[in-house]
Amino acid sequence: MAKKNDAPKKAVALRSLLGDVRGVVGKILKEDDPTVTVDSAQLKESRPHITSGSIVLDYVIGGAPNKHGVPPCPGWPKGMISNIYGHESSGKTTVALEAAAAVCARGGVVAFIDWEHAISLDYAAALGVPVDDPDRFYLVQPNTLEAGLSVLFACARAGVDLVILDSVGAGVPKILKEQALEEKGGLGRVGMVAAVWSSVLPQLASDVAETGTHIMGLSQLRKNINTQGYGENTTHQGGDAWKFYSALRMSFRRVQSIKTKDYDALTHKQIERATSAIIRATVKKSKISNSQQREADFHITFGEGIDNTRDLISIGSAHGIVTKGGAWYQWERADGTNIRGQGLMAFRQEVLTQQGAYDELATKVLMAIRAGGAGSVLAVTDAEDDVDSAVGFVSEE
Repeated sequence: MAKKNDAPKKAVALRSLLGDVRGVVGKILKEDDPTVTVDSAQLKESRPHITSGSIVLDYVIGGAPNKHGVPPCPGWPKGMISNIYGHESSGKTTVALEAAAAVCARGGVVAFIDWEHAISLDYAAALGVPVDDPDRFYLVQPNTLEAGLSVLFACARAGVDLVILDSVGAGVPKILKEQALEEKGGLGRVGMVAAVWSSVLPQLASDVAETGTHIMGLSQLRKNINTQGYGENTTHQGGDAWKFYSALRMSFRRVQSIKTKDYDALTHKQIERATSAIIRATVKKSKISNSQQREADFHITFGEGIDNTRDLISIGSAHGIVTKGGAWYQWERADGTNIRGQGLMAFRQEVLTQQGAYDELATKVLMAIRAGGAGSVLAVTDAEDDVDSAVGFVSEE
């Protein structure tokens, strides 16, 4: 049994041994030495990231302060891979385009690899994406999986800020593309796309770690035909490799469609129409912050994208920043003036039209949620629709 006074000697010996190992590694690998030196100051800073364009998503991904009082990663992590998935119309492409708009607005470059050939350029432009500027927004619609992968690796190695893949299961392997019609659908081809991603993602993860590119892979959910009555009845596109090599995985689900009165030119009447939706985002995997299984709801207005103003009002109501009496919303600004509106949408419009009001409310709300700490749970009610939308940052124990 070792004596207690042997501990200092062992520590010195181990440090010497590690020094020898570093020296040997440096000689063997020379310029490719993988040794990483960590500065303790890095622990007190947010890791490099791309804002999601959503106040709620930034917080859920990694905006809750750590023990140093710093949000670990309030946005999509640079130099890593993320995977977002969900059913159709669950907001995946909107979330991706909002991130693209945020990157371009800050002078960055985005590549959009559209294997589905389905991007709506009008909608992307409405969200702020410079679709007509190829130097900032590079749109590619490859006909085969391999062609898209060539673009993907070129962009990743060049250090493009954000590469969006829509979607990871839509690329058609060249061998299938060239098959005769009567040969398609053979059982021997099952899992081919997943197999390709299984070989591609390890190399891609290494490349983006060097250049700082963020890869965002979008996946739709599909019926899982292999459950035989057990387990989950849905699976995501692209295969299990996306689970293993993604530093961040999030699911998106529409939990409510919100209807308002809208003019219909065909009937020349005011009719009820779904004009926005509440989307629930859940963090399924996170290597960047303590956000595992955290979830929150955010609003998307059709044709306009993520509705940060509505989210600010909801969170502000939960913290008592915005007050509600009957149908009236009210908020007192720092200069003593009141913003009032009858109904949520009328109040929202007032916040947007009065000079500096949106920025002031955003600052106040952000201060409130960060002061709550990592374990805060904010139960928020969308009062106009009387829906418990729970813009809550809930962490499963």
